[in-house]
Amino acid sequence: MREIYLLSNTKYDGVENIGVFEIKYLKPKFVPKEYEAIIFTSKNGVFGIDEIYKEWKKLPAYSIGEGTSRVIKELGGNLVYEAEVSYGDDFAVKLSQKLSNKFVLFARAKVVASDVKGILKSKNVRVDEVVVYESVCKPCEKSVFPQKGIFIFTSPSSVKCFFKYVKWDESFTAIAIGQRTASAFSSDINPLISPKPNIGECVAFAKKLSKISL
Repeated sequence: MREIYLLSNTKYDGVENIGVFEIKYLKPKFVPKEYEAIIFTSKNGVFGIDEIYKEWKKLPAYSIGEGTSRVIKELGGNLVYEAEVSYGDDFAVKLSQKLSNKFVLFARAKVVASDVKGILKSKNVRVDEVVVYESVCKPCEKSVFPQKGIFIFTSPSSVKCFFKYVKWDESFTAIAIGQRTASAFSSDINPLISPKPNIGECVAFAKKLSKISL
C-alpha cells in the first residue's frame, strides 16, 4: 500500500500528519455590537473568537462544515446551521437566504479563499468582520518521502507552505479538498479533487487510491 500524508493535524488511522504551517491567533482589538448571528468558515475562527469575545456563544452560529461544527458545540456555542457543501461561495449564498437583513459577525482568517463578506453584502446582509487568526508557514518535519506517496492538501495555505519546503516527485499523487485548494497548485501538477470537501472524505479517497498499484 502507498503511504498517505495529511497536511493537517487531524488524526486518522493509517495516515501520517505533516505540519507545514501553524495557526497564529491574533487577538485584535474588538468592540462587539448588537449582532444577530455569527459565521464560521473554520474551526480556527471559533478558537480565535473565543479568545476575545466569550459572548459569541449566545449568538446563533452558522458553520461551514462538520469539523467547525464540532468545535462550536465543544466550546458551548449555539449551532443552528451546518452547510451541506463546504465551499465558501456556496456557503455564503445559502447564508444570504437565511440571514437577509440581519446584522452578523464573521470570525475569519487573515487570508480567505472565498469572498463570503462580499456575497453576503450583495444579498442585503450586514456583516462585521474580525480577523482572529492567520496561517504561518513553517519548515516541514520531513523533506524526503517515499515514491508514490499520496498527499492530502486541505487548504490553499497547505499547498503554498508545502511547496515552499518540499520538492515534488512525479510519482506522488496530490488530493485537494476542493476546487479552491486545487487552483493553488502550479500548472504542472494536476491534483485529484476529493468527492466531498471534507477531510474524512479525502482520507477515504486516499485509502482507496493507496490500494491501487501504480
